[in-house]
Amino acid sequence: MVDLKGAVTKPNVYQISSDERLVDLIKEAGGFTDQADQKSINLSAKLKDEEVIYVPKIGENSSTENTDSSANSVTSQVSTTTEKININQADLTELQKLTGIGQKKAQDIIDFRTKNGDFKSLEDLGKVSGFGDKTLEKLKDELCFE
Repeated sequence: MVDLKGAVTKPNVYQISSDERLVDLIKEAGGFTDQADQKSINLSAKLKDEEVIYVPKIGENSSTENTDSSANSVTSQVSTTTEKININQADLTELQKLTGIGQKKAQDIIDFRTKNGDFKSLEDLGKVSGFGDKTLEKLKDELCFE
C-alpha cells in the first residue's frame, strides 16, 4: 500500500505490486494535475509498502515539502534505503517493519537466530520456514547482517 498525495488527479492510498514504479502509480491515479511539478520527482523510483509520495505543485518551495508529514518519492527512497534493519539484532517490533513480515514470520526469524546463531547472508534467511526467493528478493535492500 502506497499513499499518494499532492498534485495528482486522484490522490489516495493505492495497493501496488512489489515490482511497480512511480510512473505506474501516477497512471493509476489518473496522471498529474496541471499544477504538478513533474521535474521534482523520479518516475522510475521503485515503490515500497507504506511509502508516502508527495507530488508538489509548481512553485511550491522545498520548505513546504519538508514541513509536511509526507515526503516526495526521492526523499522517501533515500530514507528507506539508508535505514537497513540488522536481522541479527532486531527485536520483534523492528522485524515487523520489513516488507511482508508479520508477527509470526518475525518470531520465526528470532527463533531460528536463537537456535542457529547469527545470519551471515540473505541465503541463511532462506533456511527459515516461509522465506522463499520472492520474499528474499523483497527484503534484500532492507536488511544488513552485521
